[in-house]
Amino acid sequence: MKRNALLIGSFVLAALFIAIGALFWLSGSELFSKQQKASVYFDGNVSGLSVGAPVTFRGVTVGQVADIGILMDTASLKTTVPVTLNLQYSGLRLIGAPDQPLELPYLVQRGLRARLASQSIVTGQKAVELDFLPDSPATLHGLSDNPEIPVVGDRFDALIDQVADLPLRDTVGDVRLAVQELRTTLLTVQRTLDSSQAILVAASEEVRAVGTESRKTLMAATQAIQQVQVSADTTLRSITSLTQTTQQTVLAAQPELQATLMNARQAAETAKVAMTRIADIAAPGAPLRSDLESTVRDLSQAARSLRSLSELLEEKPNAIVFGNTRK
Repeated sequence: MKRNALLIGSFVLAALFIAIGALFWLSGSELFSKQQKASVYFDGNVSGLSVGAPVTFRGVTVGQVADIGILMDTASLKTTVPVTLNLQYSGLRLIGAPDQPLELPYLVQRGLRARLASQSIVTGQKAVELDFLPDSPATLHGLSDNPEIPVVGDRFDALIDQVADLPLRDTVGDVRLAVQELRTTLLTVQRTLDSSQAILVAASEEVRAVGTESRKTLMAATQAIQQVQVSADTTLRSITSLTQTTQQTVLAAQPELQATLMNARQAAETAKVAMTRIADIAAPGAPLRSDLESTVRDLSQAARSLRSLSELLEEKPNAIVFGNTRK
């Protein structure tokens, strides 16, 4: 019986030692590390902050949230959220005075402040962030026996307040009205472009018809000039032949015909000069013919330009407003 009791006692002691060792291993030997309780008081909303949330100092975890409560003034119904922090000094190293005790009131006097910081935008979890901000005001409530750390606003509180003060409803109404006016203006511009396109199509048809008529007129004028040139050549040859015949007749005739021959010669020379001028006018390089051909080319170029403009407007009706961006 005594032997069984000894075995049972040995097993109990061994299990106790194993449990204590596991406790030390899981806790990382922090059970006996030096800790400091501190209190902070938030006047605003602490949504996302929970017990066990980390307390960080410039990104390094130095503790955790131990308790979250709420205080209400029955007269003014003003609420304050007290938060108790467990701070650990195991990772803190002091330079110059390693044996000097770390006192929170002294650090607060030097500018230690606390504020809410977002851990995750997705989950909305919050943490308490500590930092030295000596230029910020220190407002203490004095409602706790623990050392109190003053609270400063979040970096984005001022921006959120400014956004909250903006007349968003009026701004949305103005934007909606501007969109409606823009839509009306676009419809008006579309109707104007449609009317302009119809006018340009009609003008293009008229210019095309004018170009066709001008081409026909030029062809008729060219044929007439060619006929005049042929007739002038025939007349010139006839006059030359008549002159030669007349000369022979005068040489064979009586001397009294010399005066008549001289008159005929003068008439022939005058007719020759006239035919030469007609031939110069009808020649391919004559100024009148060049002017007619230049006019026809200008009309053809204008017709092509209007046809290109009509095709561009059919492809992009807004080209009159925004210009031709086609490459």
